[in-house]
Amino acid sequence: MTRVIFVSLLALLCLNLKAEKKSQKTVFVKDAFIINMHSNENPRKGSVLIKDGRITSVSYDLNTPIPIGVEVIDANGKYLMPGLVDAHVHVTTGSEKDFDKLKKYSKDLLQKMLMGGITSIRDVGGKGKLLKVLQEESSMFEIESPKIYYSAFFAGPSYYEKRKEKNFDACTQSVDASTNVQEAMAKAKKAGATGVKLYAAIDPELLSKLAKEARKQGLGIWGHATVMSAKPMDAVNAGMEVMSHAEMLKWEQCPSLSMSMLDNYKKYYGKFKFDFPELDALFERMKEKNIILDATCYHGSVNGLKEAAIFTKKAHQMGVKVSAGTDYLGDQELPYLHNELEILVDSCAFTPFEALRSATIIAAETFKKQNEIGTIEKGKIADLLLLNSNPLENISNTKDIHTVIKEGVMYKI
Repeated sequence: MTRVIFVSLLALLCLNLKAEKKSQKTVFVKDAFIINMHSNENPRKGSVLIKDGRITSVSYDLNTPIPIGVEVIDANGKYLMPGLVDAHVHVTTGSEKDFDKLKKYSKDLLQKMLMGGITSIRDVGGKGKLLKVLQEESSMFEIESPKIYYSAFFAGPSYYEKRKEKNFDACTQSVDASTNVQEAMAKAKKAGATGVKLYAAIDPELLSKLAKEARKQGLGIWGHATVMSAKPMDAVNAGMEVMSHAEMLKWEQCPSLSMSMLDNYKKYYGKFKFDFPELDALFERMKEKNIILDATCYHGSVNGLKEAAIFTKKAHQMGVKVSAGTDYLGDQELPYLHNELEILVDSCAFTPFEALRSATIIAAETFKKQNEIGTIEKGKIADLLLLNSNPLENISNTKDIHTVIKEGVMYKI
């Protein structure tokens, strides 16, 4: 009997410890230089009060009294900015076949992202069932992870046939002219997808049909900048909201495309230009329709695709919104999103402030959460990053992390 009572008390203690770890304390971040992402002015010293996971006040009065009973972070000499957002990741595409082993791999990646300053991610092609589990565990603070928003993945039959892919579900669907698009989108939404990624082997007519139904059902319309046989302007006219991979914009200069990327490369390889009139028209239309370019410049740089930075620079100069995303997961100490920001500044003519916006408020817009995260203001979710040095002076200072705050929960580095 005594042993049963002891075990019960031990279990209760463990539950209490877990609940305490999940608790969102009332926190007062005192005397930080605040980079609110609204203005490129020098950051002003101020304080931020966080309660129940949200920002309840932002004050620039240095004599603001500290509320009684709060946890205080003395941020004097430090810089407070919104948490970073990686708008292009694939956290469940490891080589592990076993569900539990793949889950561990994914959890390790997510932990690395969070500790590297990333508080939200947009996963644009992965295993939907696992992503849903990870999303739920992240929201309950059962794992150390950014908030997760993920896509369903749609491609034409020829894409899957070449890869001998047969494992379809609500988040991995094969689509063609015979597809019931209303039913396909409903399945994706029920599976927890925030958006649908239109990937490959889809013609312009089907692309428009899929995009229209996705919008009708409240799903984000995401996809490759070139879906083949649909070209970039086809994607723009279809209503795509986020177009991935700047280097893929080169296909707009081609008279026509087939469904096969290999065939298209055979036909046009060596004929591409990095400056062509169709590109200007494309960027003008993207700006007009408020379409975001998910540039993935770091991915382009490590794969020798120099056109990624060239096109991103021009898009930015013409006023197209650019989000920061990596599409590149590795084993270095910090997430590659920091490298993405450096490339935007060093190779694409972004100011540090503009680069930071690409990884905060603009990245949040890719999954339509810009009213919840991405700036420091009253009422927004308390996803914050406290840095030891000023990223507006040197973009590499995003790596100089003191504390990560996700929904009011602190992770001191």
